[in-house]
Amino acid sequence: MYRRALLVGRFQPLHWGHIHCFKYALEKASELVIGIGSSQHYNTERNPLSTAERYEMIVRALRREGFPMERISIVPIPDTEKPEEDWGMIVLERVPRIDIAFSNDPETVRDLSKVGVHVEGIPFHKRELYEATKIRKKILQGDSSWRSLVPEEVARFLDEIKFEERLRSIVT
Repeated sequence: MYRRALLVGRFQPLHWGHIHCFKYALEKASELVIGIGSSQHYNTERNPLSTAERYEMIVRALRREGFPMERISIVPIPDTEKPEEDWGMIVLERVPRIDIAFSNDPETVRDLSKVGVHVEGIPFHKRELYEATKIRKKILQGDSSWRSLVPEEVARFLDEIKFEERLRSIVT
């Protein structure tokens, strides 16, 4: 068992695949650091939610799903802005000491491995269903089946912030 693991994602929005990843990481480590990636981006088609919104959405969903919040911390992690910036070092400067990171993203694996972080993949959970890009597309198409792809608390939160309207206004 590892002491502390890192899992970075954009969570645009949080879905059942992310919940699966959090459970997996907490089976392997005593503590989990959830990194909110692309933290400086919001109000765009790819990143419609702000860091604060994603933080609240994650916390509400994790509490509702019964996660042990005393074992979880959440930190914003920005993308690099210039080619000479080292994203792996940016991550290490923002998170507490980690023993492992979990990721299936090739760039994340490369950048964290380059700075000495041990990275392991996570078995995908119904990847053909649980993908935020597809969820946002369903929302834009007016397909309410997106609600079954996210925890109930996430759908409730997105309704509260009028996410469907916002996403449409961003894209059009």
